[in-house]
Amino acid sequence: MPTVKQVITNRSNGSCSTAIVAGLSLQIIAEMNLLIPNILVNFEDLNVSAASPPVNLFLQPAAKEALRRAIRKRGTTLNITSAYRTVAQQHLLYSWFKLGGQCAPPRAAKPGLSNHEDGLALDTPDFQAWISALENEGWDWFGNADSVHFTYRGSGVRDDIGDIGVKAFQQLWNKNNPNDQITVDGGFGPQTAAKLDMSPAEGFAMARLLKLTTPNLQGEDVRKVQQALVNAGFLSANQINSSYDDDTKSAVEKFQDQKGLSQDGVVGPQTRRLLGIS
Repeated sequence: MPTVKQVITNRSNGSCSTAIVAGLSLQIIAEMNLLIPNILVNFEDLNVSAASPPVNLFLQPAAKEALRRAIRKRGTTLNITSAYRTVAQQHLLYSWFKLGGQCAPPRAAKPGLSNHEDGLALDTPDFQAWISALENEGWDWFGNADSVHFTYRGSGVRDDIGDIGVKAFQQLWNKNNPNDQITVDGGFGPQTAAKLDMSPAEGFAMARLLKLTTPNLQGEDVRKVQQALVNAGFLSANQINSSYDDDTKSAVEKFQDQKGLSQDGVVGPQTRRLLGIS
């Protein structure tokens, strides 16, 4: 498994795509939502189409609702080439920018400072057709300097998401490196850059996501979730069968509702933590 530094040095084996750190990026997003529940929300349930794997379909909640209104009013699919960008992705782009060569973008902000790290930005190749609909809902078009880009300027948003993204990585590193701790301060300095370089591009080895599948997921991790749901009063003891079935999914959704989480029936890091499962 390559490290982020190896990806930077090898220029993603010539692909110049941040998709190679998609696994690490999803772990960082999950950690952000552990720090502050629902600070970023997935918007793939809207009428959107992502152009490629590295597109993280996440926004701040207020930006998602404004996007929902714009899409509903226009009544057509919004094609997206970029949305939320994690500190890992931005580190790749910034490093390639400094190195120059075939993977160097024309410009790149220092990690933690990119507009795309705010959870308020998206790019679409169909910008001309969407300017009116998006601007009517608080999305500003960047103009000819970056014609595909829109930024949400409405109310109810945070301006510290970039710092929280960095803090999430720092916390993720510490969880997976108990003997090599770094300061969790949200600042992207040499220490954080060095640890990000050392991180596995595909993400740290972590517990699997538990959800309803065909066939059902089986195992000890499922049994632990079911026992925790029994302890919390959402499942009965006779329903423990080590199989992630419809009853388990329903119980997880009720638990998530009580805790103010998105009711997706998926046991990820946030739900796992609130269930008291390490």
